[in-house]
Amino acid sequence: MLRLFLIVALFLCPHAYGLDSTILLEADQAWHKDQRQKTELEFLWEMDHALSQTVSLTSIVRSRIHGPDRFDPGQPDQPAVAPASQRHHIGDNVEIELRELYADIRLPAGNLRLGKQQIVWGQADGLKLLDVINPQDFREFILDDFEDSRIPVWTLNLELFLDEGDLQLVWIPDTSRHNLPPAGATYGLTAPFASIPADQPFRIEAIDRPNNAIEDGTWATRFSTFRAGWDITLNYLYRYNDLPVIRKNTNVDGSLLLSPGYERTHTLGGSLSKAFGDFIFRSEVAVNGSVYFDTKNILPGEGVDRTKELGYVMGLDWSGISSTLISAQIFQSILIDHDLGQNRFARDKVDTTLTLLVRRDFWNESLVADVLWIYHTNDNDQLVRLKVDYEWSSQLMVGLYADWFAGSADELFGQYDNRDQIGLRLQFGF
Repeated sequence: MLRLFLIVALFLCPHAYGLDSTILLEADQAWHKDQRQKTELEFLWEMDHALSQTVSLTSIVRSRIHGPDRFDPGQPDQPAVAPASQRHHIGDNVEIELRELYADIRLPAGNLRLGKQQIVWGQADGLKLLDVINPQDFREFILDDFEDSRIPVWTLNLELFLDEGDLQLVWIPDTSRHNLPPAGATYGLTAPFASIPADQPFRIEAIDRPNNAIEDGTWATRFSTFRAGWDITLNYLYRYNDLPVIRKNTNVDGSLLLSPGYERTHTLGGSLSKAFGDFIFRSEVAVNGSVYFDTKNILPGEGVDRTKELGYVMGLDWSGISSTLISAQIFQSILIDHDLGQNRFARDKVDTTLTLLVRRDFWNESLVADVLWIYHTNDNDQLVRLKVDYEWSSQLMVGLYADWFAGSADELFGQYDNRDQIGLRLQFGF
């Protein structure tokens, strides 16, 4: 009730403080069958208000009205999201959410941001490596913009300005994790991808989400500096992994019992970037001290095992052609303990994904077109995203987009091979 009261109050009151409003109408159609995947009207209200010379308040409220929702049907329970961060549903077709609500407090040697917010680490395109402070809503898989797909969480975010660089200290008592769509939703995970044979019956237990703000909270710190033309960060994160570990056991009737839960991990990493003329080199690295992956044999045992993981991304951006950006990246995940126990993990020791982004501006940047190709080399599955946005006026943006998946049903992108779509977006600002 308190969350709903805050949402309603912020919707009714900000008119006195200067309110930016956006209306977004979006609809898309599946390619392979006569089915509308989305018809959605979204309202976004953002308010910034200075309470004093050193304190300002920001609030963002989002409401969605949609037709038959195949992304997140009905009124989902949101068990992976803490109650104070959940969306509020009014019937099956209306939802309202307090996206962000935070106070910025200017300090003598820094800034304190206190409240529900997003924290962005890393600069990778399409996929994430260091950008894992906020959990993600996967109702539209990875097709949503990062800003829209992140789940804002209640956070104490302190930045200190030092002589050598900036030090960020973060405490997140909010215990929200990734929101995964239910089975049967448009982008629900399929049984083969969860390492379960397609003909194997299974039952999923209620998710076990740690929910003690003190014991189960997230702690993070980042030091950023600029040296000899290089932007450098050192990052550390202590958290529960946002993806649940799904342990598997056999029921009496021979079906599988899936028991999802969460495990703690330490993440140590950093980033480097520098401009060289028309080129910008970007890189990120992260070492996860304890992660779980499916094993080759589901039974006997729990079907998962623990390992350390090294992940990195290297990217190169080139802007040598006027109004054009070409960006290439390589992502790799390496299981450090893969060779122990006779290659027991179901996935390869080294998992590689390549991306290529081409973006071009036309007509004095009023028209922006880009194509993003994501290719998973281990399984030869892929995703191609096309997008064209035209700024008709300062208040109206018209956009067209298309998403194409390819691959086998037991692969990351291939499981959605029949989810190719084309869509239209109309965005009004006032």
